[in-house]
Amino acid sequence: MMNKQAQVGIIVAILVVTLLASVLITIQVYYIPKWMKEREAEHMDVVANQFANLKYSLDLLAAERTSSPLTNTITLGSKELPYFVSSRAFGSLQILSATTSNFSLSLGGDALQAAYYGYNSSSVSSITNVLSVKSLEAVITDFNSGDTFNVSFWVKVDNTTENVSIVSIGIWQRSDLGNTFQINLTITNRSNTVFNQPIAIGIQDGGIYRINLLSEDFGLTSILSSLPTPFNISFVTSSTNAYFLINCYKYEDVSILPSFSFGIIKYDADNAYFVDQSYIYEGGAVILTQNTGDTMLYPPLLEASNSSGIFNLTLVNVIAMPGKGAAAGYGTYAIRCNFSSWQTYRWYAQNLSLNITTNYANAWSAYLQNEMEKSGIDYTIESGDNYVKLTLQGVHVIIGIATIYAQIGPGWVT
Repeated sequence: MMNKQAQVGIIVAILVVTLLASVLITIQVYYIPKWMKEREAEHMDVVANQFANLKYSLDLLAAERTSSPLTNTITLGSKELPYFVSSRAFGSLQILSATTSNFSLSLGGDALQAAYYGYNSSSVSSITNVLSVKSLEAVITDFNSGDTFNVSFWVKVDNTTENVSIVSIGIWQRSDLGNTFQINLTITNRSNTVFNQPIAIGIQDGGIYRINLLSEDFGLTSILSSLPTPFNISFVTSSTNAYFLINCYKYEDVSILPSFSFGIIKYDADNAYFVDQSYIYEGGAVILTQNTGDTMLYPPLLEASNSSGIFNLTLVNVIAMPGKGAAAGYGTYAIRCNFSSWQTYRWYAQNLSLNITTNYANAWSAYLQNEMEKSGIDYTIESGDNYVKLTLQGVHVIIGIATIYAQIGPGWVT
């Protein structure tokens, strides 16, 4: 009787152990991979949010152009489950230099480039393709009654010259004031006279008299700020007794268009269960890429509108601090960024091509296609394995480039 009870106990124990082993094997084979896949997918979502925060910080540095550093964190991997056989996910984070990132922008075709110029009306009678006037001064060297000096601001509409504003200076001698001289200033805005009165009375001949025509008292500044660009300027004087000094931004023909290369920030996941993914901060955009393709999660700063005639793109160049450009493993690492410099380039696109070299051409092409369709600007776009070519006509193209230093790990950006 005792032997039979012992045998039953052994059989029950074997059955319990077998059941427990079956449960553990089922959990290990079926549930653990599923749980780990979900855990790694959640980690990828965390990295996506961390790259969104990183982009926000870099956009803020570029917009404010402040020297105060900002810090973000990136979690490289996820841990394994305790008490079960599972694999840990790893990752790598690196700042690729402009020479190794394969991301660049080059311009080609036909365009006028903006630059800053100073002119004396004694040597030029007109200035074309002006964007803005920074200073405008009339210099009277000798007084002769009846002399007039004019500045005209005009545009071409359907190949017809249209005067928008005319500044006229007249010199008159006052016999009732001891034969001294009076300066009259008249400013018109199309058919409306916005200023017409003497600005100086009782002036003696023999000296040099200067008039700041951009003084707020005259109202010319507000007229110029509302002019469609580019506009043109002409000078007409009845004598050599006066001239105009002007400093302005204007478009000029250029034979060689520039190219720019950029550093990027790249995270590569080495997952054991979930699909491997990479997150890339490239030129101000955050791109997700995996074996099925790539997509742009967060776009760069771009303003494109046919109504304003402007295509304004901001790109960010990331430069790694020496010795602090990479990390690998599964921990959480800090990226500290600091603004360095800002450059603005401006062209008037007659037939201007923006050639973007990138490893993620599909993401850039889809984004630009969508934005240009919404903008109403005439364009053509083509793309290949590692390039996107956007061609524009008849718009102002503004490219802003922010240079930002970055380091991975503790320490201070200097």
